Amino acid sequence: SLVARESTHHALPRRPPMATSAHRPPWLVPVGAAAAAVVVAGLAWRKLRGRSEEEAVLEALKRIDRAHQAPFSKPNELEYCAAVERWAVRLRRLAGEEISTTLRLGARAQHLERGAIPRKSYPEGRDPYLRWRAAVKKRQGQRVEEILSDLASSLGRSSVSRVKGLVAKSLPLRPHTAMSKGGGSDSLQAGDAEMQCIEDAACLVFLEQELKDGFAEGKDDAKMVDIFQKTWRKMSRLAHEQALTLEYSPRMLGCIAMAIAEVEAPPCERSRSLLPVPALSEETRQVLADTWACCISTSYADWGEAWYEELRQSPGYADELGKALSFPVCRAENIAKTVAGLISLLPATEEDQTTALDIGGASAPKSHFAQLLRAAALLAQMQVGLRLRHLDPLRVALVAAACKKGAAGLSGPDAEKRCFRAWEAFSYAVGGQIAPLLMLSDPTEDFAGAVATALPTPGAVPCAALLAAKGLGLVEMSLHILQRKRQGTGLASGGEASSSEVVVELGAWRSSACRAAGADAHAYCGFLAAAVFDTGGEERLARRTRWTRRCTEQPLIVADLALRGLQAAEVAVDQVKAGARSAIGDLLAGGSLLLESARLALKMADLNLEGASKGDLEDFLQQARDLHERCETLAGAWHRAVGRS
Repeated sequence: SLVARESTHHALPRRPPMATSAHRPPWLVPVGAAAAAVVVAGLAWRKLRGRSEEEAVLEALKRIDRAHQAPFSKPNELEYCAAVERWAVRLRRLAGEEISTTLRLGARAQHLERGAIPRKSYPEGRDPYLRWRAAVKKRQGQRVEEILSDLASSLGRSSVSRVKGLVAKSLPLRPHTAMSKGGGSDSLQAGDAEMQCIEDAACLVFLEQELKDGFAEGKDDAKMVDIFQKTWRKMSRLAHEQALTLEYSPRMLGCIAMAIAEVEAPPCERSRSLLPVPALSEETRQVLADTWACCISTSYADWGEAWYEELRQSPGYADELGKALSFPVCRAENIAKTVAGLISLLPATEEDQTTALDIGGASAPKSHFAQLLRAAALLAQMQVGLRLRHLDPLRVALVAAACKKGAAGLSGPDAEKRCFRAWEAFSYAVGGQIAPLLMLSDPTEDFAGAVATALPTPGAVPCAALLAAKGLGLVEMSLHILQRKRQGTGLASGGEASSSEVVVELGAWRSSACRAAGADAHAYCGFLAAAVFDTGGEERLARRTRWTRRCTEQPLIVADLALRGLQAAEVAVDQVKAGARSAIGDLLAGGSLLLESARLALKMADLNLEGASKGDLEDFLQQARDLHERCETLAGAWHRAVGRS
């Protein structure tokens, strides 16, 4: 068998010996090299071409993460971008969509190698800073394009180009319109949805993480309000909703509220002057501080829940207030933080309220306490439909929850009484800022409902003021109709100019009457806070005199405005009767309302003057006597004019 195998082996054809370089044909060398290159290139092409999009995305993410760890990258750059990516995923899911590959890569590559171009390589100043920012963003876009260039066959060249735009922030945002009363959905202009999503995510990371990492240290409230305004303007409505669910310190919550109010509130609301805050005594402010420390000894949320528990006992809570306060920003913790912020901002004297707070380019003496309250009231009005009639149950719940939780922070037999008086004073100091704002924007039905609550304002003087405003409006309307009829019949005369001037004056008086309604609400709440529930000896008497003057001044202003309108109505009776007979009924009604308004306002002024010292209010006593005399004279003239009609 061995012989057989050997013979068979020798029978097989032999391979020719391999040619040596000496015997190899000259044409074989370049052909072999070319074939090898083709094989290598083909293998590389097959490897790249065969990579799935998912594999390419994972490889891209690994490369981006490695770039974030480069020597000139900023500290925590990788953690920041991961947070931006998480928010981007969340925002897209809240919008009912999944995150795209380009958005995911663009979010992960934010702030890519941000330290590659040092800030010091550009001069100081605003313009050099903007040039530096533009150079950094341009480089970041080019860098991510470089990182992804050899993955373009799997990701798609258009996708790589789009990631570059998202990282360089060269794509347009989608701005939103201002918030309307009662909330409202986004109204988006043209822009890139994914670019807006990255901007939203970056803003939310700033609000959620960077504020906690000491960003606000060394920056005053005005600076933080300005930063928050710019941040809020860049965000979409969906991001706004998420921002209001985040946790903030009491100070930052107040700054954010002020910023949002400046951005969202109508110009007419932003331009209104802030009202003086009652300067509570040092004793009252100390009682508030001691009892509040006891209130939040466990947590802010614990006191907030106690406040809600008191509020739920108010009639109609489930049907109205409960629904309104279901908005995320109204959670218990934020209610307590708002109270904490207000207590810390209480002014010691009225002179302390002249700190300049430059917001929105307008620098004026402002009280941080009043600024925060106005912002909170505007947001509550726009977002949750806060009305003046809600103010009393909110105030009562505040006092009750504070006394139940905080009275233990005081000692002595009259601890509960001192606690109650201090929080009553505080609640009216708060109400004095909110009531005027809500009063001037409430519908008639809501205003009537507010009058019926146990809160002692709006009372007789605001009702007299709005009565005067309506009377002035009727007289103004009658003269408008007269002007139109004269113009329509071609009977316009030289007296038309004087009639137009009267119409303009009537409009100004009407606006002043409305402002007087709010000013009286503020004055009466201030009187209750500083002179009734607050404590103190001679200091309290001085505050009582100051706020009594404010309470007396407003009804005198209302009476004066009403009598001016009544005089204009008396003069117009014959003109309207002759030229616009259809409007005579409205004119007569307007004059009658003005006469009743003047009498009611003077009656309330008399009540304030009865218990006052002559030396303190002597000027108002004389003014009231003059107005009474003028009222009776005009009443006689008005009744004669009505008889002629």
